[in-house]
Amino acid sequence: MENLSAFFSNYTLTLAITHILVAIVMFFIINWIGAKSVSVGYLQMSMVIKDESYPAFNFLFKAIAPVILMVLFVALVQSINCEQLVSYCYLIVVYYWIFRFFVILIYGRLSLTNWKTQILYWIASIGLSIYLYKIIDKVDVILPDPEALRDEMWILIILFLYSVINNMVFDREGTLSRKDNYIKHTHSHLKAKYNKIVSKECNNLFFIQMVYSIMIYENFNRPKIIRWIEYGRFLLTRKPHTLGIMQVTSSKWINDEQSIRLAINKIQSDTDEIMNNYANNKEEFSLFSIVCKVAGKYNKDDDYVNEVEQIFSTISDSEKTSQAFYSKYNYLKLNYDKNRFCPFYFNN
Repeated sequence: MENLSAFFSNYTLTLAITHILVAIVMFFIINWIGAKSVSVGYLQMSMVIKDESYPAFNFLFKAIAPVILMVLFVALVQSINCEQLVSYCYLIVVYYWIFRFFVILIYGRLSLTNWKTQILYWIASIGLSIYLYKIIDKVDVILPDPEALRDEMWILIILFLYSVINNMVFDREGTLSRKDNYIKHTHSHLKAKYNKIVSKECNNLFFIQMVYSIMIYENFNRPKIIRWIEYGRFLLTRKPHTLGIMQVTSSKWINDEQSIRLAINKIQSDTDEIMNNYANNKEEFSLFSIVCKVAGKYNKDDDYVNEVEQIFSTISDSEKTSQAFYSKYNYLKLNYDKNRFCPFYFNN
């Protein structure tokens, strides 16, 4: 009780606000560094199923990065003689994880998150921050003494073990199931909400599945609360913005339903253009390539195209969609290649 009483008397509002702001800045710094570290193993949240490689890197980065930034913050405030901000600095890491949880909640990614792993991150990260705070609280300066780095042998052993563990690869069966369920649940939810509009504007299964595939991904990246912020920014600037659930660029206010209609027109027009090019060039193609090309015209980013194609594959009956697509463009004299295993293939 005495410790709790001391905490409430010493942990001022100014200190709390400072720590919260530092935690929020820390969140964006770590996300930025993580995005730049994809090529070296950082695992970002997505709807595409991937192997969980580089587990050591991901664990160290996600669990320890907040603690490292907390220590750097302490070093900074000590250097500018603001030692009072060091008090209870481990709460920066606690606020960081609380803020990250609310971001996951706002983006509607609770069902996509591996909570067993997240809890391990929280325990390791917060536990280490408390441990280091007890050390920091006993010293005046936290910059290392050169003598503390003399045990090179142990450093080499640690690096070796890190390298061995980091090259292990684990199958992500739980992640696959979680993401598959998320896509199907989101598809059912969006279909129940917007089926009247989509069905009225689309008379072909291929276009319907294409629209929902893009809608699911755009909704994943721009949930309703983020779209509200975009509407607010649009009202303030009056400049063209990507608006609505389909993230259509517009210079005037459009709601979700209007964005769906505009997106459908674009998807159908882009597909017609792509198919006419194939017919003119007499090229062999697959429905997979058509999905990728249509998604690419919507957004050129390779990751975007890949994820939309994965969603399309998850929510579609490939044979029915292929047949609907073929019947739509039968006037182009496309020949269905019945000898291929995959029903997606056609040639001219």
